[in-house]
Amino acid sequence: MGADTYIKYTDENNNEIMQEQLHRFSEFNSLIYDGTTHELKKIERFSKNYRTKEVEQLGGEVYLSSEDDLAEVITNHIDIGTFGKPWIFYYNKETNDKGETQWDSILYRNGNLQGKAITVFDVNYRKLAGCSIDLLTGMKTDKFKNFYGDSSVFDYEFENETIPNIKFTYNESDRVDEIFFQDDEYSLRDFLDNDEISTKFLWKENGYYHAFEPMLFH
Repeated sequence: MGADTYIKYTDENNNEIMQEQLHRFSEFNSLIYDGTTHELKKIERFSKNYRTKEVEQLGGEVYLSSEDDLAEVITNHIDIGTFGKPWIFYYNKETNDKGETQWDSILYRNGNLQGKAITVFDVNYRKLAGCSIDLLTGMKTDKFKNFYGDSSVFDYEFENETIPNIKFTYNESDRVDEIFFQDDEYSLRDFLDNDEISTKFLWKENGYYHAFEPMLFH
């Protein structure tokens, strides 16, 4: 890691903490940013062993630029950390004019390829949309989109703004399958018929959630 990067630390709920506070936490993350572009380059996850008090490396996430070589980055990371902990590698970045980003990703665990996915993040690196890619067929599965909403309108769970208020899942035809809101599960019809929801979430004005595609609005 060169001098052209800087580090922030967060707790397990992604709240920023100071380096001097790390000893108080059983789990924390180290976020490495590019010093010039301020783009997130890597998240390293750590946990303190409650018996030995040793800090263990639990894998993490790497965000590649177009100059990075994916195979080389994978080779340099998959042996780092406690055995069996996952590393996710994000690549093929696309960006829209809102600063939202779409990435392809691959997951390695125990040094082996375990999964592929596509994920869209908002400017705060919260997941807006995502799906898994079946390793055998290349089909998109587990499709979802997350709505976070305005904190003055929605009560964030545990006051944690990284937890979505509404989660939409989609079927094979990319139509809304199920909707999750405040620990309840809705069909689209029941969701739209709920007066409490319809005053807070205006369906007609939120066309992004009507279907799974497009994942990234341009």
